[in-house]
Formats: sequence, structure tokens, C-alpha cells
Amino acid sequence: MGGGTAGNAATMLAATPTPHVVVAEGLDVSASDCRDLYPNDLWNELTWTSDAILSQSTAGPATAMTDLVTALAPTAARTCTWTDSSGQKVVTTFATVAEDAAGMAEASLRGQGFACTTTDGTLVCASATDAGDEHQAVHGSLWVTTVASAWYPEDYDERIATHLWQ
Repeated sequence: MGGGTAGNAATMLAATPTPHVVVAEGLDVSASDCRDLYPNDLWNELTWTSDAILSQSTAGPATAMTDLVTALAPTAARTCTWTDSSGQKVVTTFATVAEDAAGMAEASLRGQGFACTTTDGTLVCASATDAGDEHQAVHGSLWVTTVASAWYPEDYDERIATHLWQ
């Protein structure tokens, strides 16, 4: 009887999904909701935060860089706004843009004082703006922009990047 149980356990372990799934390949932002776009650990942290409320929309990127939004011309977007009763907020938009958007984004963001790096094909830029701490990432045709005011979970951007691209 013990051997059968061990065999079932091995089978069950083999069928267990990895901790994160690369979702950016073929991602249809317009058909996704916020739950699809966050890794499990970050989703759990955000939903278990006392009095945090999620608001989802198809609004364009919440960024102080309005010229960049015009230049990248996203064709679809999903914006996830996490707010608590004290007014702390983290707003992240996942948007579909042209495959060559990273070059245009980098030039624009560097011109606005953002610090940028490119690693494994992902452009990552960050700066403090009037709207809050702002982080931008572009990889292929997916643009992720986050604006955080007074609330920024640890490794927020890195966890999303790992979920989407690694």
C-alpha cells in the first residue's frame, strides 16, 4: 500500500505547476484581468493587505509621461489600481505596444531624467515624478508601467517581471 501512495505522490508532484508561469508570450492584455498578470506571491500579498481594494480598468497607462503614452500608442491596456483607506496606492498598467517600442521608450524616458537599463531584452526605467515613484518596463510588445505613492511592496517590479518574462 505504501508503494502505491508514493507513486501517486510522485505523479502529483510532477503535475504541480512551477511557482510562476511566463505569460508574456502571446499575452492578450484585453482578455486578461489583473489576477492573470500578477505572480501568486505578489497577488497574495496585495490581497491580504489590510483594507486594500483592487480596481481594474482598461484605462491607459497611469504615468506622468503623457508624451510617451502618445508615442507608444498602446492598442490594449489593463490597469490594476490597489488602494488602501489611508490613500496609499500602487497603479500598474499592462499595455500592448509595437514590438520596437523599447528604443523609443528609452530615448523618451532618459530625456525625462529616468535611469534606464536593459537586461535580457527588457528595458527597465525608474524615476521619482510628481505622481510618485514611477517604474517602466518594455519587453517585446508588452509595456508595464507602475506609479506608487507611499506604498510599494518589496520587489514589486522584479516579481512581475519574473512572472511575465523569465
